[in-house]
Amino acid sequence: MSISNASILKDGVIGVTGGTTTALSSLGNTLNENSVVFDGTGLLDRSTGSFVAKAPAKTASSPNGYTQARNTMVLRFPKTLASGEIVFNTARVQLAFDVETTTAEKETVRGMVAQFLSDDDFDAYWNDQVVL
Repeated sequence: MSISNASILKDGVIGVTGGTTTALSSLGNTLNENSVVFDGTGLLDRSTGSFVAKAPAKTASSPNGYTQARNTMVLRFPKTLASGEIVFNTARVQLAFDVETTTAEKETVRGMVAQFLSDDDFDAYWNDQVVL
């Protein structure tokens, strides 16, 4: 389906059903970052995730005196090619909110982003790189 003909729900309920539970195991963390491993045990065959949280900071150049809070998640999934080479498919999600954004407003944005990632209206975009 064309992106220009797609639709999403504002304040819709997003949920995941089915599948198999995969536990996350910590690879280590710092003050603002936590790295995890899931789905695999070897160095080259495991999927990994990195979760970073950046708190707002005071600044004179921002409209309200603070930078935006940023949460970034990077997931890497190994893929063994027919040649035997291993490559990593990567998904990166970053949400940045002004400090005055309410929890309800953040949840609305997260729900809309989830639809862009999972609704079949966007399959042509994600699978075939069709942007029209």
